[in-house]
Amino acid sequence: MNVSAHQALETMQRSYAHDAVSIPAPQEQVTYWVGTHLGLAGIHVLVGEGEIDEIIETPATTSIPGTQPWVMGLAAHKGSLLPIVNGDALLRKDVYDGLVREYTMVIRRPGTLLGITLSQVFGNLKLPIEHHAMDIAIDDDIANYCLGGFPKDGKPLAVLDIQKLITESGLSDAALTHREIDEESSNG
Repeated sequence: MNVSAHQALETMQRSYAHDAVSIPAPQEQVTYWVGTHLGLAGIHVLVGEGEIDEIIETPATTSIPGTQPWVMGLAAHKGSLLPIVNGDALLRKDVYDGLVREYTMVIRRPGTLLGITLSQVFGNLKLPIEHHAMDIAIDDDIANYCLGGFPKDGKPLAVLDIQKLITESGLSDAALTHREIDEESSNG
């Protein structure tokens, strides 16, 4: 039996086609939001990946006279002075007197280095971006600093906009005014 090269290739092709695994069906591509789930002043928030420098144990601070009540003081951190802000007092306007806030998120931006105390650290999350909603119910004390949120396990998780928090929360106004100093000294 004399088989031409062309016929041999056709026979091999039929044989391989018969035994070949079928091409998998294309799967729908899902885009994910990636970040960290934190508690800030008792509010569940999400912070996008890369938005914070690190999370550290809340360091010992040296108080600074004449500053807003939410300024805990300065701490030494990696060869720099790190202002530490009480997250509860900043957002809730009330100093939390329960458990000590063990963790602090460090925010580093051009011209800004500060730490804000956290009520909890839950861990990293990866959520389908299609679940993000701008009209999700967010705690009023933090709503102005958020970009919507995600529902998770029946709870709304607000996406914290660190830049908005820095620029719109009064963080750049840490010094008390003369009137506030007078009021503080007459109350104390």
